[in-house]
Amino acid sequence: MITPSALALYADLAQALGLPALEPDAAGGVQLTVGSEPAASTVYLWGQSDGFLLIAAPAAPLPRQPDYAVVQWLLHRNFYDSKLAPFRIATDAGGTIVLWGRVPVEGLTGAALAGLVDAVAGEARRIREEVQG
Repeated sequence: MITPSALALYADLAQALGLPALEPDAAGGVQLTVGSEPAASTVYLWGQSDGFLLIAAPAAPLPRQPDYAVVQWLLHRNFYDSKLAPFRIATDAGGTIVLWGRVPVEGLTGAALAGLVDAVAGEARRIREEVQG
């Protein structure tokens, strides 16, 4: 269940982005598209009942036969840390590389979250470019 503080943060984020509103789905999530095609990145936000916001950005399909340099580069990306929270690389069950992290809602403003969403989308784009060549 999404908390009132996460709903207030979504409202503040919508205002910072110049959007009329961000309506979460039944799971407390919203989807944002950052940038334009073909370099656009999708960023998902889920307000969680424990006072954290889960942020995830799918980057690219996991290469079926990555070479050593790609594997090394991907693992090195796990050292990427924003000023607000650490983000990590993982893969989902379908083999998509996902950049994800959790940040506390308390004290987070819509403007700061907008900057974080932009940074996460940019990192997902860099991962996609590197993996897909």
